[in-house]
Amino acid sequence: MSAITIGMVGIGQLGLPIASNLLAAGYRVVGYRRRDREPFVQLGGIALNSPAEVAAESDFILTCLPSEASQIEIMEGPDGLLGALRPDHTLIEMGTYERDFKVQMAERIQGKGARVLEAEVSGSPPLVLARKASLFLGGDEQLIEHCQPVLSAIADIQFRIGEFGSAVAMKLIANYLLTIHTLAAAEAMNLGVRAGFSAEKVVEVIRQSAGSSTMFMVRAPMMASRTFQPAPGPIVTLEKYLHMAGDLSADLGCASPLFSAAQSYFNRALDLGMGEEDISAVIKLIEADSRVRPQQE
Repeated sequence: MSAITIGMVGIGQLGLPIASNLLAAGYRVVGYRRRDREPFVQLGGIALNSPAEVAAESDFILTCLPSEASQIEIMEGPDGLLGALRPDHTLIEMGTYERDFKVQMAERIQGKGARVLEAEVSGSPPLVLARKASLFLGGDEQLIEHCQPVLSAIADIQFRIGEFGSAVAMKLIANYLLTIHTLAAAEAMNLGVRAGFSAEKVVEVIRQSAGSSTMFMVRAPMMASRTFQPAPGPIVTLEKYLHMAGDLSADLGCASPLFSAAQSYFNRALDLGMGEEDISAVIKLIEADSRVRPQQE
């Protein structure tokens, strides 16, 4: 086992496969989550009682939280991280937040003498566990080199995007396309079935054709089997990206006809209470919007 201890604050849906990869690489991993820590312990992690306790035992600290509010809570709350940081700490920020928020929080972390690297994860939890996800890194080359053993234990595919705060824009672009491609896969599947092919035949042929995409390869089989739960990528987790990617596009004055169409479908799915279903379930809305075919004579 490595002499380095890695601390994780946020060991939920995305943090858990990250922790699994770190443990598989031989690291001692300690972690904090307010509830449901048992899956982390079963993997071999050591659950602690506060973010401050995690900092006290760690060389590297990974934060992987779902919102700015939860990030503020673990940083500033009772026994929070900010009060426990030391100059020898390196914090790797893996959550997706607005760039200005990230930069302001990084400045506060650096004010404690610690270093901070931005590491956006592109890939669903199953892809992370299979080491097929990508890391988009924001920070200087020297800091990335310092963090490399930890980063390489999480994912093989890594890109330095630029300085701290730059990686979130690339993550939004990736999820912008993910949204479009998932809706496109649903359209193609619906078209194929209505053309008289079995859903399985459409998957078999199109996934090996020039029209395939990563989202078709992953989501079309789920559409064919109607396996929308348990969800590797629930629609609810896409919600903040729908807003953030849309805002980025609007702020930059970009035409976005495809994203706007996809955005409306996923927002509708959320309004219909489909949030806990996988994003592949958007095919149900495509099917519902398709015209009833007249009976052949």
